[in-house]
Amino acid sequence: MNIKSLLLGSAAALVAVSGARAADAVVIAEPEPMEYVRICDVYGAGFYYIPGTETCLKIGGLVRYEIGFTDLDDGFRKDAKARLQFDARSETEYGTFRRYVEFEASIGNNGGWTETAGGNRWDGLNSEGGTALRHAYFELGGLLVGHTDTLFDGELDGEFDSGGGERVNQIRYTFDAGNGIAVSLGLEEESDNFDYVPLVVGKVSVTQGWGSLNLFAGYDNAYEEFALKAIANIKATDALTLQLLAAYESGPTYFSINPGDAIEGINGVYNGYAWSVGGYLNYQVNQKLAVGFGGQYFGDAHDNNLSRLSVGGANDWAIGAVVDYNIVENLDAKLAVNYNDGDTFKNSNNGDGVVSGFLRLDAAF
Repeated sequence: MNIKSLLLGSAAALVAVSGARAADAVVIAEPEPMEYVRICDVYGAGFYYIPGTETCLKIGGLVRYEIGFTDLDDGFRKDAKARLQFDARSETEYGTFRRYVEFEASIGNNGGWTETAGGNRWDGLNSEGGTALRHAYFELGGLLVGHTDTLFDGELDGEFDSGGGERVNQIRYTFDAGNGIAVSLGLEEESDNFDYVPLVVGKVSVTQGWGSLNLFAGYDNAYEEFALKAIANIKATDALTLQLLAAYESGPTYFSINPGDAIEGINGVYNGYAWSVGGYLNYQVNQKLAVGFGGQYFGDAHDNNLSRLSVGGANDWAIGAVVDYNIVENLDAKLAVNYNDGDTFKNSNNGDGVVSGFLRLDAAF
């Protein structure tokens, strides 16, 4: 056996052994591909696809701390709130299918003094607030079903004003006519197990380059009264906006306008006025700072005996100023100061008007 034969034989043996070992090798399965969260930019920022579906979801909310006052109190009122919002959307053959839920939890004052025969007593933690379902509805195309603000909802941007209406169970349909024009009709549940006939509400919205105009009409079958309202937003310049409001009620309705909650017992539906006019001027100083000032007059109050402070035929008015400031992204501060006066306040506050206001911090996410 020569050297050449020996080398060839050794090489063949090595190849045979390597082949045998390769046949016996353990094969490791590759991991299943992970499905990462996908961004959904169809409906704006903050949406992402729910894994395994074509539904886009956005989770948001805010944390609020507010210090309020009126000159009827002996100190400041403190309030903390949290809101959590879920907004799910997807596309169907009938248009966008939206589901929206919003919860709110609040913690009010943490204690207080109670007058007793033996003197004042500190009650400690006597108010821990509560949790409420603010909104719960779905939309399919132009149809909305669920609980949210009445279609009649709409007011000036100040904190002194009132536009009437509350959140309510409802069914509404909105027709988009194009060119910035939309028409809505809603049936709203005024009271549970009280009447078979709902509130009937209509709205026409016009949005153009100069601003917008919203016209509202509502009929309350329980009182057999109706309400009308118009709100215009006019862009005087890029920084200056003028809002105007005019409203009329044939009598007490669910949509009643009122002078706000500067005086306890006056605020609420049905405690309204036959007519009201108001205006608000807002100036955007820069990207962070905006200031506003306005007023509203409430004429010929309804004499419905629903409030111990109700004064039939009363005429009242309110003015207010607001400063809005964006501290950092998603953190906003609002300072509001209001003054309410008129017949109702003269009969309930020793002839004086009421000064009120608040400092509010909103941290959104």
